[in-house]
Amino acid sequence: MRELLAFLLFAVVFSLSFVHFRWSRGSHWPEESEAALARAVIGNGRQRMPSRFACLAVSLVLAMVALWPLCVVDRATELSMRQVSMVIAGTFVARGIAGYTPRWRAYFYDQPFTTRDKRYYSPLCLLLGLGYAAFASGEFGA
Repeated sequence: MRELLAFLLFAVVFSLSFVHFRWSRGSHWPEESEAALARAVIGNGRQRMPSRFACLAVSLVLAMVALWPLCVVDRATELSMRQVSMVIAGTFVARGIAGYTPRWRAYFYDQPFTTRDKRYYSPLCLLLGLGYAAFASGEFGA
């Protein structure tokens, strides 16, 4: 069962990495313009996306996070592997919780970001955090 969880975590996070990679290459998907994309995925009044280098850096980090469970699935119960997995889990959980705080809402105020963040982005981060935590704790067995 741990292998299935590792694959699901990989599939979701690698998909996010791929989208960031496309943005690093100048794509505006799924929006029609850079300004619309910035409003949809950043939501703090920006009209431009972060630099292509920044999008590529996020893509690479997400790719490493996506590959992590596949690389350590057989050693996920070792202390160092659990610790790294819990750091990843904590990062996703912190981002998920932050999305519901007044301070976050005051800083990231543009539509459609605020609606999408409340409905999709923050819950997905919480779910990924719980998934990485379950992977680290061995809740799903070997």
